[in-house]
Amino acid sequence: MNTLQLDIDGFIGNWGYSKSFVKNFLAAAGKDPVTVRVSSLGGDVDHAISIYDQFIEHGNVTIQLSAFNASAATLITLGAKRILMNSNGFYLIHKALNWVDTWGNMNEDDIDALILTLTKEKMELEKVTLVLAKMYSRKTGKPTSEILTLMKEETWLNAEEALAWGFIDEITEPATKENLLSNQKMVTMLNYSELPIPGTSEHTTDPVPGILQSVTSSIKKIINSIFTMKQLAFLNKLLGVPSLEASDEGVYLNETQLAAINEALEANQQIVTERDAAIVNRDAAVTDRTNIVASLDAIDATIATATTIETKIQAIRDFMASKPAVTPVGVVTAVDPIIDTLTDNIKLLNSLPHMQEDN
Repeated sequence: MNTLQLDIDGFIGNWGYSKSFVKNFLAAAGKDPVTVRVSSLGGDVDHAISIYDQFIEHGNVTIQLSAFNASAATLITLGAKRILMNSNGFYLIHKALNWVDTWGNMNEDDIDALILTLTKEKMELEKVTLVLAKMYSRKTGKPTSEILTLMKEETWLNAEEALAWGFIDEITEPATKENLLSNQKMVTMLNYSELPIPGTSEHTTDPVPGILQSVTSSIKKIINSIFTMKQLAFLNKLLGVPSLEASDEGVYLNETQLAAINEALEANQQIVTERDAAIVNRDAAVTDRTNIVASLDAIDATIATATTIETKIQAIRDFMASKPAVTPVGVVTAVDPIIDTLTDNIKLLNSLPHMQEDN
């Protein structure tokens, strides 16, 4: 049985190595084993997923990675029976991309329409990214959440790191070793493809997340042990989805859904704050009422024994009515001296001669 070889060293898609090209090659290969040498910066995700399916269907495909492989080039490898990688190669995965080329003068209506369009495209990209992350997860055995984090970082992995993550099965030594970063043509291709230039990698051969990821995983396990999907009906309503996609790793939430949950939590916190303030005001009012009632009860035993506000008010009225009136202090009870003085002056004036009438 012959082993056939296919080289994919350029764009994966209509203008390069398309799904039709690979289909024709595999059809001609029949059941013979196939070795595919890959050195590509990626291409069209539609063609990549189709090639991935074709490799699985053929069942006897070995991948040999060399140099830089990114994006769609890594996706097609997942369908192979075995994946090898040269020791001086690099490997990169990232979230799904979509070309956005809208610009120019816009009024508020145009901007609103653009926001709706971009929001829809964003949600579609989130779906694609999740599907791709699950493909990588099945190959590596790593949780989808860890894969999504790596995709977001867009960081080149060297061969040891790719092996530690589980993206490849074996590291091989190339026949001719080369420092790829000294190849200006390769660096220019990376820049043109808007891919990062490999530097000092922060990833170690142990890709297990740190404390934060461990805590996050623990929280997910606790949540999954307490809640079922039926118990998340309110959350589904909040997010505007019929149900949340769950797996053994937990429930995946995209950034839009996380923002919605955060807003709901902030609103709930405001309600809690207002409730706490209302409780403080209520307690103060209860204290004032208690003090007032105690002061009234101290006036007389009949008031103190009254059990309701109405009976206490009536007891106060009865108590006040039973007490004799007392002359207020400061009110003059005799003839006002000021009036007396005025009367004397009038009499004096009338007694003067010129005030007398002629007889």
